[in-house]
Amino acid sequence: MSKIPEVLVHSPKYNTDLASFGVEKPFALDRGSLVISKLSEELGMTIPYLVPNAITQEDALLVHSKKYWDTLQYPKTWQEIFELKENEYFPHQAQKPLNELIHDICFKSGGTALACRLALQYGFAANLGGGYHHAFPNQGRGFCVLHDIAIAICKLQKEKLVKNVIVIDVDFHQGDGTAVVFKNKPEVFTLSIHSEEGWPEEKQISTLDVPILSHQTHLYQQKLEEALNQALSQFQPDLAVFVAGSDPYELDVLPGTSFIKLSLEEMRRRDEYVLDTCAKKQIPLAMVFAGGYGPHVWEVHYYAVRHMLSKLGVEFT
Repeated sequence: MSKIPEVLVHSPKYNTDLASFGVEKPFALDRGSLVISKLSEELGMTIPYLVPNAITQEDALLVHSKKYWDTLQYPKTWQEIFELKENEYFPHQAQKPLNELIHDICFKSGGTALACRLALQYGFAANLGGGYHHAFPNQGRGFCVLHDIAIAICKLQKEKLVKNVIVIDVDFHQGDGTAVVFKNKPEVFTLSIHSEEGWPEEKQISTLDVPILSHQTHLYQQKLEEALNQALSQFQPDLAVFVAGSDPYELDVLPGTSFIKLSLEEMRRRDEYVLDTCAKKQIPLAMVFAGGYGPHVWEVHYYAVRHMLSKLGVEFT
């Protein structure tokens, strides 16, 4: 029986009880618990994972302005970030004020920071959540409050554990927050392959953007491979952060993701190519889940984590 290296970051607390905050809106479900359950079933053993520590205010301010951070004490800020309509938010039914969600966000953001550290140690690691790539320094948006990826990168750079980092973002939506945070910072290469027609309507400028139109879906893998090879031919990273959104999957239920519909086989090919390429070039890689909506998208993450573990020597039958 294979020994599972401790490279997965997770906690049952990742499954935020939104109803206790008076919210009745289906955000991205906790896919990590489903991934761990399936791995446990397949391997016939308990799957170890590490529980993170929450990031601090000091950590958050490496990326975000103090003015924005201070607005997170007001429930109205959270209503705007989550775009809550009247029939989706019932404060009189809440057991906790909306602004206390900050504890959950800081906890899950700590998971991304821990996964990056583990990747430097083991070669691969994954935060079974996180990936809030739409958060701007002065604004939360698109369900993203704090930019956990940027915070993790800036923490590692501050501690001089890494210098050059590449963010490989294959989420359906452009990593616009990432592009803004690292604009004019050549030590971070931002690569985003995303739907051109999908939200956000106003795209930002990454180091390398690969916009996909709906009629180009059949070229997705080719464009991804060309872009990743181009990026790694001109940039030598100490770490890769893989934003492995499952929302381009054909079974994703978010109406706005209809422009790209990849099969499970195509999604597996996408993720395995990124993982294999970084392994071949000996680039430590930390994976985060990012977007993915509905009851089936966890399958994409499961196969990505499974492939990652196989690269670390775990034997699957």
